[in-house]
Amino acid sequence: MTGTTIAQAIPIAISPILARIYTPEDFGVFALFIAIISILGIIISARYDFAIILPKKDKDALHLLILSVLINFVLCLIFLIIVIIFNEKITLFLANPEISIWLYFVPFSLFTIGIYQSLSFWANRKKYYKELSISRVSQSSSSSVSNLAIGLIGFNNIGLIVGQILGQTIATLILIKLTWSEIRTKLIFFKKIKLFAIAKRYSKFPKYDILASLINFFFY
Repeated sequence: MTGTTIAQAIPIAISPILARIYTPEDFGVFALFIAIISILGIIISARYDFAIILPKKDKDALHLLILSVLINFVLCLIFLIIVIIFNEKITLFLANPEISIWLYFVPFSLFTIGIYQSLSFWANRKKYYKELSISRVSQSSSSSVSNLAIGLIGFNNIGLIVGQILGQTIATLILIKLTWSEIRTKLIFFKKIKLFAIAKRYSKFPKYDILASLINFFFY
């Protein structure tokens, strides 16, 4: 609760300053970027990350963690190929020429989000609440500081999105560092063939939860 409160309070506190530094057009491009990664972020790990907290055995949870990361990587690679090939068409569809260059950053942003989400569920499973709190505060503070610094030196057109990406990346790296030592000890239980069994056992998550989450996103 403390970490979430602080993480939410920081951007609220600096929002009046950001409103003076950045133009409405800057916020518009940023909002479009956030909308894109929010939609694609729903499917990025096929919702297998949500299942990480369920198994009784850590070795099953480990396979779900690895499965979600692998799916995340493959989908992000596909998204990157799509952006490279269809960048112009996507830009025309979104009716915002300024978003064109930022489309190339979407796959990387999604990859860090997917890793962070998977590790967050692992941390919740292992009751690493302090580590989660640290990562959330780090994300919020680094994003806010980046937004302010980049905007103040005059690069208004890139500050908001760069700050978002930088904050998410830092939070992900911190969570990796804080959880890796424990995860590494479980890797001896990893078996490739078990990934398919785990994917089948928890297949209801991608089958039902993705559609439900997409509907929820568009209606609310």
